[in-house]
Amino acid sequence: MSMKLKHLTRRIGLLGAVAGVAVAASLATAVPAFAASSLRVATVECDEETDEIGDDSPYFLVFAASPTNPNATAFGKWGPGGWDNEVATGDIYHPNATIVSGVSSGWLIISLMLEEDDGNDLTASEITSIGNNMYNQYQISFYKAQATKISELRSTIVGTTGMYLGNDDMVASSGNTVAAGGTPVHYVGDGGNYWVTYSLV
Repeated sequence: MSMKLKHLTRRIGLLGAVAGVAVAASLATAVPAFAASSLRVATVECDEETDEIGDDSPYFLVFAASPTNPNATAFGKWGPGGWDNEVATGDIYHPNATIVSGVSSGWLIISLMLEEDDGNDLTASEITSIGNNMYNQYQISFYKAQATKISELRSTIVGTTGMYLGNDDMVASSGNTVAAGGTPVHYVGDGGNYWVTYSLV
């Protein structure tokens, strides 16, 4: 089977059977239910896979926070699931998978893309700990200027996650505001170059 056909076959199979792991814990929610939505990983485009041996196994951590209420936050993990050693340069996927719930347009999202190597590094309790640290940092950063707030939150997600990593590699972090029509995020690091679109549903 040619390499091109192999990649096409793999993509078709994954689109129908991808089983991304979604672990989302709403730490606090104070917005009306009708205003909240699910934040989803809509598309993942691999312009260049990372420098790790073999195809990539990307996954994402996302902290979402209300710009008007410091107690309204959510944190979750999605992937790699069925993407383990399956994502290569040129691949485009449309998982449309929920990563956190209770998020509204205009919320801040702080995200971190990682690449899994040799099994899952993060346990459920460690993911909860990262989410709690992000919530605590948001209480400190909430009233600061937007650029400072984003910088402090990105530093926290990178620093806290790094304490628990063994073999997995961080690709890049990002700070963005969620838009109703979709939010494209560019991750460049560890030799990789990815575009990921988050959407509200």
